Amino acid sequence: MNRFVTLTSAQKETLNVIETYTNKHEYSPTVTELAKILGLKSLRSVGQRIEALEKKGLITRDRFKHRSITILNDVKSQLPSDLIQVPVIASAGCDAMEVYAEQSFGEYIVVDKSLIGGRKDSANIAAVRAVGDSMQDAGIYSGDYVIVEVTGEVENGDRVVAILGNMAVIKRYSRVDEVVYLNPENSYGTYHPIVVREEDSRIFGKVLSIIPGTEWVDDIKIEYYTELDPNSRHR
Repeated sequence: MNRFVTLTSAQKETLNVIETYTNKHEYSPTVTELAKILGLKSLRSVGQRIEALEKKGLITRDRFKHRSITILNDVKSQLPSDLIQVPVIASAGCDAMEVYAEQSFGEYIVVDKSLIGGRKDSANIAAVRAVGDSMQDAGIYSGDYVIVEVTGEVENGDRVVAILGNMAVIKRYSRVDEVVYLNPENSYGTYHPIVVREEDSRIFGKVLSIIPGTEWVDDIKIEYYTELDPNSRHR
């Protein structure tokens, strides 16, 4: 099985500081040193971040030692080559564009590179949470993470995240002349295509893969799916 881990921006910052400090000094920072580097006055705040990283399986520590934090070998060895950190666009609607442009993310997930379809550059990769069941025939359910390549270059048949007014929608894209069709994929619902002029829609990105929002063990998801296959969830 493969996994991914959610990281807040604060946890991501803390993990990066621990790794940088350890690589430089060949030993880990103390809680007091971490607080100073991170600009935190409360040692409890640092402790909470460390506890979260430990719970998520990224570090271990010996509570009886002064410098006790160890980044797990699989995290250190895999993150540069096999795993990537992806920002989560938690905001729905048109401000998703602004959040991405300003790089003001509140959460990250760490995922296997296979989820981005062999793309070498992960700079334009984001995750969006799905809401509703209009795309369940494509294997996308409410609460899932949808991994998206942020781009306006999409083709007929692609699943996309589109911005319509104050809404962000996940649909199957098609265009005929200057008319855009954003099609649902749910044969059991009463959903209809959204039909707009091309200039009235904004494509946020192309859907690359899906991470189900139902299989969790203490904040660690233990399955993922790289194909837009509604049956893969039940294999």
